[in-house]
Amino acid sequence: MIEHFTTKKLLTDSECDSIIEYSLKNLNLKPGLIGNDALDEKNRKSDVSFTNYDLEFPFLKTKLLNEISNKIIVKGYDINFENQPFQFTRYSVGEFYNWHTDSSFSGPFSDRYCSVVIQLNDTYSGGDLQMRKTPNDELITFENGKGNLFVFLSNILHRVTEVTNGTRYSLVSWFTLKPNQSFKKTLI
Repeated sequence: MIEHFTTKKLLTDSECDSIIEYSLKNLNLKPGLIGNDALDEKNRKSDVSFTNYDLEFPFLKTKLLNEISNKIIVKGYDINFENQPFQFTRYSVGEFYNWHTDSSFSGPFSDRYCSVVIQLNDTYSGGDLQMRKTPNDELITFENGKGNLFVFLSNILHRVTEVTNGTRYSLVSWFTLKPNQSFKKTLI
């Protein structure tokens, strides 16, 4: 089972620039919240807005589904991006998101299977996306790169380190799994 992977340059530079420009002009960014909609600046400082980019950028989910479907296969299930908006995130100097997971055992986020992060720019310092892999608590830092896609299981601890220079922009989303109705179960 794949726990995480990176695809370099899923989006082109011009696609990333267009998404940033569109988002900054059209979205109302607000402080990022955690858990049950709590503001907690000791653990998260960033500005976010949720939106569906399907009309403005129809290539986005198509590229994601093509890439993810080729790498993540769960027998008897299909990847489900339905009703999953994107979170456009802006981290300015001094902003971060401490260790957390994107799923929970119960509640509204319990069905998240994988988290998806697309890095929209690389003109900043700090702001590293990192995850901790158990059982040996290995620290993994994802390779920065404009247009890079990072996918990892939503129950893995991860963070974004403090941005020390510039502004970091990213798109975040999640997908669930839905049973494949045509899948035949057999015993061997």
